[in-house]
Formats: sequence, structure tokens, C-alpha cells
Amino acid sequence: MKKSKVGLIFGGKSAEHSVSLLSAKSVWENLDKERYEPFLIYIDRAGEWCLTSNTGFKEEEYKKEKFHSFIPWSSDWVGVMDADIYFPMLHGPNGEDGRIQGLFEMAGKPFVGAGSFSSQLAMDKVVSKLLFAQAGLKQAPFLHFSENIHEQIVELVEKKLGYPVFVKPCSLGSSVGIRKAKDRDELLSAVDLAFAYDVKIVIEKAVAMRELEISVMGNDELMISAPGELLPSREFYDYADKYLDGKTQFRIPVQLGDKIEAQVRKTAHKAYRTLFLNGYARVDLFLEKESDEILVNEINTIPGFTTISMFPKLWQAQGIGFSQLLDRLIDYGFDHFARRKENLDAGIGR
Repeated sequence: MKKSKVGLIFGGKSAEHSVSLLSAKSVWENLDKERYEPFLIYIDRAGEWCLTSNTGFKEEEYKKEKFHSFIPWSSDWVGVMDADIYFPMLHGPNGEDGRIQGLFEMAGKPFVGAGSFSSQLAMDKVVSKLLFAQAGLKQAPFLHFSENIHEQIVELVEKKLGYPVFVKPCSLGSSVGIRKAKDRDELLSAVDLAFAYDVKIVIEKAVAMRELEISVMGNDELMISAPGELLPSREFYDYADKYLDGKTQFRIPVQLGDKIEAQVRKTAHKAYRTLFLNGYARVDLFLEKESDEILVNEINTIPGFTTISMFPKLWQAQGIGFSQLLDRLIDYGFDHFARRKENLDAGIGR
């Protein structure tokens, strides 16, 4: 059987560069080398694309290497970095926001994960929240701002939300730039931090809730995992807890009762479809403690793939191992590319 050549792309210019290296390491180690011929494309923090054989996945090691930098699909690229399918493991801006997916689509190349349009919708917390609301999905009360005007922000937050609140950059993941604010001083500090990362921010009412995550994958037909629950060691599941301290505990799967679990799965399915997703994603939900209402938090189209990440762990709990999971995701990528090509050839694609 001919092996498929897989270009694993990682690193990137975003604040989630280090997380990308951890995820790429897990993907590399679990790709079936009997079925695939993977190679590594590292993007440094300056945006240089480099072919590397270094499987250490440590930024300090890549900094020491003398790379030959490539421009995608230039004359130098073809034959050296050309692949049957690309597997972007780039978290955050320039990786998860539709830009690299648009590059693949324009080049006519298959890739793993959601398309450019859907990726952009999911990455933008403001747009996705507005779409969720239009679809009738419940969420925590929120406001969004594109100007850092302290007086206006304080007035609206205190009038419409009250404390405590979560302040988030609009288009980042891995809890980068997120803070919980319990009073006016903390709010202003959190707002300044969030605007340091993005030109738009979201401020959400902090509700008494349980944090649930569900893994979803598929194109036309979807597979939806049982939900898992996060039990953060801090007030919320922040960057340090996710990738440094590792003190968060998980319930995988979590027992919610048949009725609530069915509602959770239905909500995850609807949220995935609302953003026109394909391939795979992790859907993050809240379960209100008093009412048992299910609230949509956000969707990650390139969720963490580290050894402790929820997306692969939820599938492992249902008997789908890491290598088998990667097989499925690559197959979904080939399938979506073939369907999109058929539609474009027929003049009906977008």
C-alpha cells in the first residue's frame, strides 16, 4: 500500500506557539508510520516556513538550527514540501482562524480540519456568539467591545452584567489573555490585558457552572463523544493549569444522567452545525448548577492534542486510540477535499 505523504505544520506566530509544539509532538508520535510518510514543517515566531527533521519539538532547539526558509508553493517548495495532505497543528491566529486553510484551498490541496470560512467563524468569539444566539443556543450573558474606552466598558458591564466577569481576547485560545474580574479595578486591568492581545474583546458574566467538553468529528455524518468534565485547580482552567502545572482533574466520561447527556450531545451537534464545521472540533459547554441549563461557551477547531488534552482523551475513553483517531481525521480531510472539488468542478462550490 502506498503511503500518504503528510505535512505536519506547527509552531506559528501566535501566542500559542509553545502549545502547538506540544500538540505536534503527540501527533508525530502517534501517526502510523506504516500508513503515512510524515514530514515536519516548522513555522517560527517570525513567520518563516522551514523544513526540519528535528523531532524534539523544543523551540530552543529550532532556534539553533540553520533553516532553508520556504515560501509556500514557490518553485523551491514543490517536490520538497509538497504533500498528499497537510495536517495543521497551529493553535491561535494564523493557524486556527482560516488563514492557512484559505492558503490550502487556493492551492488546491487537501488538509485536515475545518475549512477557511468555518474556521474564521469559530475563531471569532464575537461572531460565533452572535450566530449561536441566532440559532437559539443558550449562552452566558456577554458584551463585546472593539474600543478600549474604560468609562464606557465599566458602565455597560456594571449595568448589564455585574461582577464577577470573564474578560477574553476575541480570537485566541488556550486561555491566553483571559482573566476573571471581581471588581472595577480588576476589570480595567483585565480589559487592558485582553486588548494587548486582540482588537476585539468579549466580557462574559461568570455563572455558577460545571465545565464540560465534547469531542465532535465528521463531515456529513457526525460522531459525538460522551462529555467530559474539567475540575480546575484554580478559579478557571487557565494556561498554567492546562500546560504547565497539570493540576486540573478530569472526569472522562462524566455521569450526568441520560436526559442531560442527551441534551448536551444535541447542543454540541447543533453548535457544530451552526458554524458549518467539518473534520473535527472540541465543543466547550457550561452546565448551570442551579438550573441544569446547558450553555455554549465556544468551539475550538484545532483543539489541543497533547497527552493530557481532552479531545483525544474523550475518544480514547470510547475505544478510539490516538493513532486510530488520526487516521479518521486524515480520512475526513481527504473526503472533504474530494467533495469540495466535485462541487467546484460542477460550478456550485464556495
